[in-house]
Amino acid sequence: MKASAKKFKVFTKYLLIALTLFLAFFDFGLSLLVVLITNIPLIRKSIFGRLVLDTQKTPWSKVETYQYMPKKLLDVFYPRTENISGVVVFAHGGGWISGYRRQPNNMSWYRFLVSQGFIVATIEYSRGYIQEIEKLVEELTNAVLFLSKKFGDSYKGQFSLMGLSAGGHLALLVGLRYLDLVDKVVAYYAPCDLMDIWESESVFARFSVMATIKRLPSRSKEIYEKYSPINYVTSSCPRILLVHGIKDCVVPYTSSVKMFKKLRESGNIAKLMLHPKGDHGFEFVLKDQRTIQILQETVKFLSGDLNSS
Repeated sequence: MKASAKKFKVFTKYLLIALTLFLAFFDFGLSLLVVLITNIPLIRKSIFGRLVLDTQKTPWSKVETYQYMPKKLLDVFYPRTENISGVVVFAHGGGWISGYRRQPNNMSWYRFLVSQGFIVATIEYSRGYIQEIEKLVEELTNAVLFLSKKFGDSYKGQFSLMGLSAGGHLALLVGLRYLDLVDKVVAYYAPCDLMDIWESESVFARFSVMATIKRLPSRSKEIYEKYSPINYVTSSCPRILLVHGIKDCVVPYTSSVKMFKKLRESGNIAKLMLHPKGDHGFEFVLKDQRTIQILQETVKFLSGDLNSS
């Protein structure tokens, strides 16, 4: 009986994936609706989650908004201290096709980082199903260049890119393509190899990458390779921190493990932190000691402490 139920569950899952992919070619709106309905728990967590160490209601002294490209905005949050820990350019998640810079869970990250003395800049970037993925890379790159010009040499050596999920993917891609752009990159549960998403059980993940790349890997594997950060690893990468939950059902944690190994084999400074019970977006849900440790170690890494355990 249990075996039959399991087979039915597997059959239903793959039928739903096939249906979603089929619809995506003929009716994007309908397929997106199917994806959203079947991923309500993930979406709820992604939008309304909050970090366990997010304890200050308004830790910033001011927030400035700039137009860094035509019709594209970024916010800069300044801490209430003169002892600045560095600048963090933050790229939100959402599978490249959703999410926004002032989403509640993203705001939780800004509050936490600002409370630790960081200037946090967060951008609005285009939807992957409307624009080509190269446009998203261009927008994040231009945002970093805009901020570099704004702050000048004030925070030389203290400029970091950070992103969650799809935002982590973009942060890695920009940081590895343009090696002198930032000093450090932090990527939480990012697809370092886009082909790994096709090993995921998540309908949302497969739909998102297909809508963004606009091709199936069976026909255009070279495009997936072109936009996979793991293929840009050299011996001169910025310092990189990778964070992933082993129970991640959206982006397999092995994607970060592969990236870490390649970075270290190439002689780079890299660090990998895994949460044994973490799913996608685990830091917004789990309150255990390992989650707290990961958050604290992230701050240390961004501050320049690269040897902390």
